Amino acid sequence: MREEEKKEEKNLQSLRKANKIRNTTEFKEIFRSGKRRALKHLTIIFIEKNGFKFGITFKRDAKPAVKRNRIKRRLIEIIRMRKELMKKDIHMVIHLSKNGLDLSFDELSDEFIHLLKDARIIE
Repeated sequence: MREEEKKEEKNLQSLRKANKIRNTTEFKEIFRSGKRRALKHLTIIFIEKNGFKFGITFKRDAKPAVKRNRIKRRLIEIIRMRKELMKKDIHMVIHLSKNGLDLSFDELSDEFIHLLKDARIIE
């Protein structure tokens, strides 16, 4: 029983690879039929579907890769910290503009949380 509690606690604290959208067809489905909410630097596109999944995309001219990867890590951490508050059955894509690459963690978090509240994904 003790091991089960540890596994359950670890699952709440981490995001698995199964939670990430990797397939092009899944991205296309969400882009095609999803609802959109946007602010200055971020856009979220989401559909209500079984399970929790997310993906992160950028504008084509969002360079260099170092900045893209930093923003990805920050967004994954924000999602991990807020996952319990989010709806369980939602697939979403987070799309960043080129200007969003220079956001600090707090600015990114505030904008993302505002979008989630606007979309009623989080209370």
